[in-house]
Amino acid sequence: MSAYNEVSTIYKDEECLLQALKEMGYSEVEVHETAQNLIGYHSDVRTQQAHIIIRRKNISSASNDIGYFKNADGSYTEIISDYDKVKHDLRWRTGLKSKYGEAGAMKTARKKGFKFLGRTVVNGKIQLRFQDRKAG
Repeated sequence: MSAYNEVSTIYKDEECLLQALKEMGYSEVEVHETAQNLIGYHSDVRTQQAHIIIRRKNISSASNDIGYFKNADGSYTEIISDYDKVKHDLRWRTGLKSKYGEAGAMKTARKKGFKFLGRTVVNGKIQLRFQDRKAG
């Protein structure tokens, strides 16, 4: 049985986290008002609970669930097993963080009435281009 680890994250916006997970390939993600137990590799119910859950069937048959527990301050703690850290390593987490940032920028731009013009990568950095619809 793989041990679960808890990792603090910068994530506070559920909508942006869900969008980032989707862009990382996880379109089937559960969202719960009340935290639910995670399920381990042997279909064992674990004591760890999460509000946002990627079930193991959507990761790999050899995986455990991955979860995000919503803390009292609104931030999420990632709950991931030692086994799943191999696939969901620092590179994967950096990608998720980047997608989360993009989702946040897009959400803010929409609220301010900006039109999305495109996304480019310059020197390894992502640049999002917007136009103020009020400016014409």
